[in-house]
Amino acid sequence: MTTSVLATIVSELVGDAAVVTTIISDGVDPHDFAPSAKDVERMNNAALVVANGLDLEEGLEDVLANLEADRLFVAADHVTTRALKSKHSDEVTDEDHSDEHSENHSDEDHAHDHGSDDPHLWLSPFTVSEFVPALATALGTTLGIELTTAADDVVGALLELDADFAAQIDGLASCELITGHDELGYFADRYGCEVIGTVIPSATTTAEASAAQIAELENVVTEHNAKAIFVSVGTPTKIAEQIARDTGVPTVELNTHVVGDSENYDQFMRSVTDTIVDALS
Repeated sequence: MTTSVLATIVSELVGDAAVVTTIISDGVDPHDFAPSAKDVERMNNAALVVANGLDLEEGLEDVLANLEADRLFVAADHVTTRALKSKHSDEVTDEDHSDEHSENHSDEDHAHDHGSDDPHLWLSPFTVSEFVPALATALGTTLGIELTTAADDVVGALLELDADFAAQIDGLASCELITGHDELGYFADRYGCEVIGTVIPSATTTAEASAAQIAELENVVTEHNAKAIFVSVGTPTKIAEQIARDTGVPTVELNTHVVGDSENYDQFMRSVTDTIVDALS
């Protein structure tokens, strides 16, 4: 698996039937990860590599592109993706296009989609539930086992989690989010929240914010009486702390990319949601 979050989903599906290995270590920014020679060897020797897609694993693109099609599963190919705003305007670059993200998606389509769709799909249990059946099929074919029942159980648990989160967010007076980078779009869209500003005005932490953009964000924080600035892996600490000092709004660490002590995806996402709800209550 390329990330620790994907590894939790695969582990829930296969149990003890396979060894699940994570390439991008927990806590390492996937946007800025560069593989070692050993990482490349492990991927090339894996029976199946499960990747997020949509340029999340920017440093692994060449390795992933060289894998045989039957040895690579890309989660983003099996979900309804969320379009990002253009870096140069406030216009959305494209509509959601779940029909394009299918098993028959061409290489040309992949190249077109990169940079226009939000890669942070794991931050919505409902979106994860969309790719689980196809993932179970790919894993079952690779391992020679039947995973239909396991997939049904995982999807059921994800939908229960989704309903729990909806109830939690509904209990808030409002759900306006300031985040480290544009990472909570799927979460916000699903639960009626709004991302009103980001420290890094991009879906990748490899981008940078200008002085004018920082000043604009501070105005947004003040005008909306924001309660928290959520920071995560890759958020520039000095800039976030500057904004916090200038506005009097605290930073709150949000482990959106880090499984940490969580034993599974359920615990991981409950930690994310509880942190958001607690900070906004």
